[in-house]
Amino acid sequence: MNARIRTTLCLAVTAVILAMPVSSAVADEIKLSNQLPPSHHISKALDFFADKVEEYSGGKTTVKVFHSAQLFKDTEVVEALQENLVPIALVPVNKWSGMIPATDVFEMPFVFKELDSIKKFIEAGAGELLNEEFNKKGVTDLFWADYGFVQFFNSKRPLMAPADFEGLKIRTFSNGTAETVSALGGTPVVMSSSEMYMALQRKTVDGATTGMPAAVSRKIFEVQNYLTVCNYTTAQFVVQCNLEWWDKLGDEEKEMLKKAGVEAEEWLRGQIAQSEKDAQKVIADAGLEITVLNADQRDAFIEATEPVRSGFMKKTPLCKKLVEIALGSN
Repeated sequence: MNARIRTTLCLAVTAVILAMPVSSAVADEIKLSNQLPPSHHISKALDFFADKVEEYSGGKTTVKVFHSAQLFKDTEVVEALQENLVPIALVPVNKWSGMIPATDVFEMPFVFKELDSIKKFIEAGAGELLNEEFNKKGVTDLFWADYGFVQFFNSKRPLMAPADFEGLKIRTFSNGTAETVSALGGTPVVMSSSEMYMALQRKTVDGATTGMPAAVSRKIFEVQNYLTVCNYTTAQFVVQCNLEWWDKLGDEEKEMLKKAGVEAEEWLRGQIAQSEKDAQKVIADAGLEITVLNADQRDAFIEATEPVRSGFMKKTPLCKKLVEIALGSN
């Protein structure tokens, strides 16, 4: 090949390359880690998000949701996200508490009164304040995933007063819920949700604090005898991205993912009340004795757990500010 032909060919190839669209920073298939079973309402919201991403990208981008901790357990997901071992993941907010104490606000007992209090709390500025802290750790929020309220299950007796917790080992999932169980007189045992069923079945623990839909999806009702409905706290989740991965996306890609996330967040909030109602019926039909606290009983629980709330507010200025925002959102 003579020099002239070679030069012409090189110029032609260069022209073709320059004419090609710049490849997108987002992969054709994005992995999303989820530790919850596919039947859980949050898992269904993640599937909804995946469908919307495919729709808004015209099929060019898909999200592959790995349910039931196929990729990472809830105890592993924060580190996996920080190390970019997975670009997007569902994260239990309490798993950040070791690095960001303020994230335990969601587990403070009797701070949120209604299901819609969480949305008001996040939109009142709490979401931005928390995301600033997450950004410092190499992660950014995509959308929030409401879990609903958390209750008490056990195999020994009805829990109608703080004294009823004495001598009971209760599975908890965070520092905040552990402190609450201690304040009520029980012995907290922090463990992963994926380990909960086996621990209850083997009587390693006497009971557990978890949401009713989770108790159904994980079949906790099979190994428990009593449920106390007190709506004492919520286990909040958030779908987060590795910040370095996110920053490499184009503006259109970010907007597409955000739009899908907003719709998934709203869809999920519309499902929670019915999901809790359906779950409580399944639990009742399974034969568990259900106690719904009356006003006086609830007040006794609130009084017993006051040290948990006041102690949290003293940790950092952000902790105090978040509780104030939460109380103002009810």
